[in-house]
Amino acid sequence: MVTKTITFSPFSRLEGDLEVKIEVADGQIVRALASGTLYRGFETMLRGRDPLDAIVITCRVCGQCGLAHSAASAAAIRAVAGSPMPRNAYVAIDVMLGIETILSHLTHFYLSFAPDLAEPPNGDDAAERFRAPSGHAFARTLREREEILGVLGLFAGKWPNTLAIQPGGTTRPLEASEIRRAQGLLGEFTEFIGEQVIGCELDRWLALGSAPDLDRWLGEGSHAASDMGAFITVALKRGLDKLGVWPARFISSGGWDDPTGATLMRSGFHNGAPAQFNPSAIAEHVKYSWYDEYEGGVHPFDGESEPAAERTEAYSWAKAPRYAGQPAEAGPLARLVNDRDPLVTSLLDKHGPSVFVREMARLHETLRLLKQIGLWLGEVDPEAPFCQEVPRMESGSGMGLVEAPRGVLGHWLRVEEGRIRNYQIITPTGWNLSPRDSQDQPGPLESALVGTPVPDPERPVAVSHVVKSFDPCLFCTVH
Repeated sequence: MVTKTITFSPFSRLEGDLEVKIEVADGQIVRALASGTLYRGFETMLRGRDPLDAIVITCRVCGQCGLAHSAASAAAIRAVAGSPMPRNAYVAIDVMLGIETILSHLTHFYLSFAPDLAEPPNGDDAAERFRAPSGHAFARTLREREEILGVLGLFAGKWPNTLAIQPGGTTRPLEASEIRRAQGLLGEFTEFIGEQVIGCELDRWLALGSAPDLDRWLGEGSHAASDMGAFITVALKRGLDKLGVWPARFISSGGWDDPTGATLMRSGFHNGAPAQFNPSAIAEHVKYSWYDEYEGGVHPFDGESEPAAERTEAYSWAKAPRYAGQPAEAGPLARLVNDRDPLVTSLLDKHGPSVFVREMARLHETLRLLKQIGLWLGEVDPEAPFCQEVPRMESGSGMGLVEAPRGVLGHWLRVEEGRIRNYQIITPTGWNLSPRDSQDQPGPLESALVGTPVPDPERPVAVSHVVKSFDPCLFCTVH
């Protein structure tokens, strides 16, 4: 079998520097390597600092999900301090994280993924709708996102790089008039979603419970003329339900928690069947990463991140996180599968863990969160506290887990004599675009690329679809 090696570096319209090297034989990919090519060193930067510095620094790991890093960092510090938060803080942080996820999902779809749908042979409708920057869907989405950004501004003060989230809660209390303003802005944004994105009321979409329900919805009224309808039609015509499939395992911490420890979605590790999520089963491997080598996998509390760029067998600045020794996919699809969402579960059963189903999960989660944020706004009590003081920490260990837009995000912290002794971060793209591990198991993207057709190496649109369906953020991954 004659193979040809093709390298894409950097991959376009992604967060950060991604290199993808593929081996092609008989017109399809037989092997793939995903590489994060930029070292940033946040974990080494944090050593010896005051624990509270971590919130200021880690929110700069990523420009799109800085709130998620702040929340994970604050949760890890709070675990060390052993201090609770007021109920208002949980609700406010959930609102902020929900909006950040919606913004990220829509930015990904309209600015990164959908423009590829305007490429030939998809026809004039897709080109006029999704082409960047002239497509009418593209232009209106950029305008309308200001409405939901306004809600985020009321809760976070500013975004990105807000410091509103702290271990004791949120430093941005809201007055009753601000909550009403937030509800008004959310209502205006919801109207846009109904008019352009789904072509129906939000509740009509959320009532869909299966793939046959979706087929019936597509045939009703003007639904097929919405952005969602156009995407479904073009995606299935192009065969996106056949691309990017791998023997998927899905990991989720649930996300958006409340004072009781309950999460909005069910946590879990899904490997053909749901199982309980246990953070102690997480370990990182560095056999093919540019860090000082160690044997097997190491739990993040004991993690090491000493750069070793001279290692010739390595090919990425990303580590290889594994759950119970296995690669796992994180993200909206993983969350909704573990939550047993009926629509996404039905689509997964019909089409497998494909490009089409990943994008459908991302858009469906956007609509679920939009509805939930409206409910959370009604729970904020402007007369109750939003933050409380946290005692100084001298020693201890703490973990902070949140669901960032792209999947489960974890911060692990060790404090000794009032200073950070060790700090480790595992990002969603760290899970999805990991290199091979100590057992030479490929990461999810590396597996999902195998079998992808490459009839024309000069126009690898199918490769782009598979890569972008994971919504990679290499800035986070090579932190």
